[in-house]
Amino acid sequence: MSKYSGPLQPGSVIECEIESLVFGGKGIARHDGLAVFVDRAVPGQKVRCEITGLKKRFAEARRLDVLRNSESECEPSCPLFGDCGGCSHQDMTYDAQLYWKGRQVSETLQRIGRVSPETPGMGKPAIASPETFGYRNKLDFSFSGQGPSLQLGFKKTGSETEVLNVPRCPLLPESCAGIPGLVRAYCAKTGVGAYMHGKGGYWRKLVVRVARATGEIMVHLITAPAESHEHVAGLEKELFEHVPQLASFAHSTRRGRADLATGEQQVSLSGKPFITEQLFRADGVGINYRISPNSFFQTNSAGAEILFRRSLELASPVPGDVVYDLFCGSGGIGLFMARDVQKVIGIEASQETVLSARDNAGINGVENAEYMVGNLARKEDFPSNMPVPDIVVVDPPRNGVPGNALQRILQIGPAKVLYISCNPATLARDVLAMSDNYDLDCFSAVDMFPHTSHVECIALLTRSEENCNN
Repeated sequence: MSKYSGPLQPGSVIECEIESLVFGGKGIARHDGLAVFVDRAVPGQKVRCEITGLKKRFAEARRLDVLRNSESECEPSCPLFGDCGGCSHQDMTYDAQLYWKGRQVSETLQRIGRVSPETPGMGKPAIASPETFGYRNKLDFSFSGQGPSLQLGFKKTGSETEVLNVPRCPLLPESCAGIPGLVRAYCAKTGVGAYMHGKGGYWRKLVVRVARATGEIMVHLITAPAESHEHVAGLEKELFEHVPQLASFAHSTRRGRADLATGEQQVSLSGKPFITEQLFRADGVGINYRISPNSFFQTNSAGAEILFRRSLELASPVPGDVVYDLFCGSGGIGLFMARDVQKVIGIEASQETVLSARDNAGINGVENAEYMVGNLARKEDFPSNMPVPDIVVVDPPRNGVPGNALQRILQIGPAKVLYISCNPATLARDVLAMSDNYDLDCFSAVDMFPHTSHVECIALLTRSEENCNN
């Protein structure tokens, strides 16, 4: 619906009704049969918007005014919402967020993965996070500028380079929510500038981590290499003085151009070398995880407990099962499952991460889990006498399982593949690639990231009957 009657072009102002929500947080409307993606729009709204981009099959638009409100709207809790690129859905009720995330996953699996609409899980809302604010156990902050103009926060909405100062973030627990403001004030006083590729500078990233179970806080500062790191020593001292639960402070350097919140070379580590998180199985058994500065761990601890429990429900392991845990990280789901199976074999490309997984198995007294560095696609990485798995668990990065590793899983032919994904599109792609051999039995969307456009998925694939003897 639109009052604009001329040919659509950049700069055109139209009125339209927001019908649905797409990944990335944009609302979708229709104009003369053309899809229009509108930023900061909530389904059910009628808006006036300006066309900012025009393609053959769709247009992009910037919302100007809300002409009619939606029942799904709510007042954002953070004063920076809209300008800060960290959250995209604080203006939408949480029930509506769960509905649209569940629907997006279902539609993606049908459209890309050609999954039947009758598959259990289709059309269901995402499983809720127990906490919608203060739920993050890890946040990465970027630096820009110098001196009084130094910024520390997140990229501005719509910008790849401009950083918005975020002195407090409501997604962090209160115990560490003020750390970014404290760090920014100290770094600004030094007069030292933020790193810019090709232009020098020093400050690169601030990573704040906190363990829900113990309350321990870790701060990981990432800078460019330098002859002297005297300013870091002063920051470390100030943080330990003003943050009571700070247990660990790490300083690393990074030379690479990529804007990543991981260190390449550790310079110093004060306090404990790790913080300890604990997640509880449904039977009440707690699993401990030691988290080091560069460790991967699910960023929502309470949500991870739900994710891992639901994963066990779907996989339904039995005592005689052998499990391969691919992209195993520091032990994650494999340690959660170990009590229910005969053996867990974790496979990971990073030597540092494998050592962490072994350490976590040790502190939990798990003797039936072993971890190795390798790539499943390379047979030479593994002993020839490795047991054949009954279940393969995959928890890959956003780009999904590499094609050669997916082919290796198909060759091995486990009875079940439990696929945990942070990207429904690559999950759907891989489900389609496996569809000649495996059926998608059921899936669940799990909201690990309230107020953002991200969603986690769990899918159970079982070997097709005609392939049972392969």
